[in-house]
Amino acid sequence: MTLLRMIPNYILINGIVIAGTVFVIFLVYRRLSSSYQKRLTAYFLKAACVSLAISLAVLAVVLSMMQLLLHSGLWDYFHDLGYKYLIAAEYLPSVVAVALTVICFIVSFSVRINRRVRYVEYLSQEIQKIREEGFGRTMELRGDDEITRLCAVINEMSVQLREKEEREKRQQRSKDELITNVSHDLRSPLTSIIGYVELLKETGPEDRQRFAEYIEVVERRLTGLNGLINELFEYTKLNSADQLPDMEKRDVLELLRHILYEYKVLMEAEGLTLSWQLEAESHMAHINTRQMVRVFQNLLDNARRYAHRAAPVTVTAQDTGRLHICITNRVADPHGIEPDRIFERFYCGDRARSAPQSSGLGLAIVKRIVELHGGQVDASLQGQELSIHLFLK
Repeated sequence: MTLLRMIPNYILINGIVIAGTVFVIFLVYRRLSSSYQKRLTAYFLKAACVSLAISLAVLAVVLSMMQLLLHSGLWDYFHDLGYKYLIAAEYLPSVVAVALTVICFIVSFSVRINRRVRYVEYLSQEIQKIREEGFGRTMELRGDDEITRLCAVINEMSVQLREKEEREKRQQRSKDELITNVSHDLRSPLTSIIGYVELLKETGPEDRQRFAEYIEVVERRLTGLNGLINELFEYTKLNSADQLPDMEKRDVLELLRHILYEYKVLMEAEGLTLSWQLEAESHMAHINTRQMVRVFQNLLDNARRYAHRAAPVTVTAQDTGRLHICITNRVADPHGIEPDRIFERFYCGDRARSAPQSSGLGLAIVKRIVELHGGQVDASLQGQELSIHLFLK
């Protein structure tokens, strides 16, 4: 109590008022900041509260010093100078206090928010660079408020747009390659057909033997050409689809067994042996039955067409969380076979390129159908053993 009595009333009252104001501001900040967590509002609210607290502390010090000076005899000095100076002495503490408080608040608030202002300037510069240099550039994330989240969204958008641009470029290159390859593959049978038609015009129907030979060749070429056009149409349709229609839950291994029995007969008629070992009894999955049949047929046709007659074609299946089907056959000449490229459009070995029954699209169609089913297909070559690995969910 003795200590409190020694403190002048004006200092005690100023201190109590300012301390109470700071305490109220602190309570308001705590209340609002919990409602605006990770918000830019909370950041500016905190900066304002801290700046106001600093300003009030400065105000308390200034008022106390002014009051001490005035009550230490300075008041009598101004009284002796005259009435004008006495009026000035009365208003001087208020003017100085308000001016210093405002200045302190502005300086403190500016210093605290300057970091976010610099970050906004940094974002503006980076966005300008993205506009000039193109998408794919990302910006540094600082803090955890609306500006930072906006920056994260811009980063994601920039990366996605860059990927989209790259994908469109690849698609454009793919279209150019497709046109070139189609032109090449269509020109050969058409040239052959035109040549045999000219021969038919020259020989006429009188020479029945040659006429029949030419007609057979023309028919064979037209059949191959029709198959190429059909597969090209199917591949184009699959390549433009995001998902396959008519998906149903079916046993993939049961479907595979039916097709294996059919191809066993076909291969035996051509002097080949087909054997299989399916470790799992069943594997239920959502598939488009017609397209999955097409996958198995294309893979077995590829093995049947290029397999060495002295070695069997083997099919194995394992279920290790996802279904792994492996079709293996021995090739007569492994040179020139690139396992990483055999699923590309129109990629074939020399024999396949010259074979009229091969369009070069069979394995590309397989890959696209498997991708639309959420699966994966690849190939491996060990010595003369070529294996196609099919993975399905």
